[in-house]
Amino acid sequence: MIQEVYTLTIRELKKWLSRRGTFVVSLITPLFWLGLFGKSLNFAQMFAPTNIPPQYSSLISKYVDQQLLNLFGTTSYFTYLASGMLVVFGFFQSVFGGTNLVFEKRLGYLNRLLMTPTPRSGIFLSKVFGTLIRILFYETVLILIAWGLGIKFKPGLTVVNILLAGIAIIFVAIGFVSIFAAIAFNVDNVEIMFAIVNLINLPLMFASSALFPLKQMPSWLQEVAKFNPITYAADIVRYNLVGTPISNYLLSWIILIVISITLFVIGMLVSINAMEKA
Repeated sequence: MIQEVYTLTIRELKKWLSRRGTFVVSLITPLFWLGLFGKSLNFAQMFAPTNIPPQYSSLISKYVDQQLLNLFGTTSYFTYLASGMLVVFGFFQSVFGGTNLVFEKRLGYLNRLLMTPTPRSGIFLSKVFGTLIRILFYETVLILIAWGLGIKFKPGLTVVNILLAGIAIIFVAIGFVSIFAAIAFNVDNVEIMFAIVNLINLPLMFASSALFPLKQMPSWLQEVAKFNPITYAADIVRYNLVGTPISNYLLSWIILIVISITLFVIGMLVSINAMEKA
């Protein structure tokens, strides 16, 4: 099965690189998110009183920095947002990994593939691996964009910190690409697939700590966010890249891994079952 998975994964990557429009748009989208949304929300200016005499400017600046630190764990909201968007963007790319399957079903490629002796699990795994490689590439570009726009990495940032942040993003991607692949294997209509995607992706993004701290949310939404793997991945990424405090680092890893593996297993079983019925 290893050879089949490798061959199909290479095909997924060639297909991705051949679609230049999608390739370029996927690079521009995070730039808009970080450059427009991230820079437009100037919380430092919101907290600072107006018409302050110059002799008090340093005191006001310290006060604003303290308020931002208490709220976001960093004195820069852009840093908070950019580190969270690393996880969200990996999640969004996982969604597209599933939608591509619907087009392959409509074009008949998947049906031809199912008539070969290729193991069904191998077909599923190639979709997961192909999407993960794309995500790793885009995440590298996104970090460079965030760095250019002014993200404040923590002092003493090491390669280990970067690897741990990347692993957290990979776990989120594995879980969600598995679920969206399972949905795509059971859906034949592109419009239905995109409707499901829109129903899921934005609520999951906003019901997490990716954009705002959980303590600023209503109590009921905080409880929902505790079941969202994006929350734990975002906290882990921030802890490793920007030094934002985290209440229980080890527990966050355990919950993230358990949720992601559970989603992966469910996604694979549902996908194989759908392929067997096709």
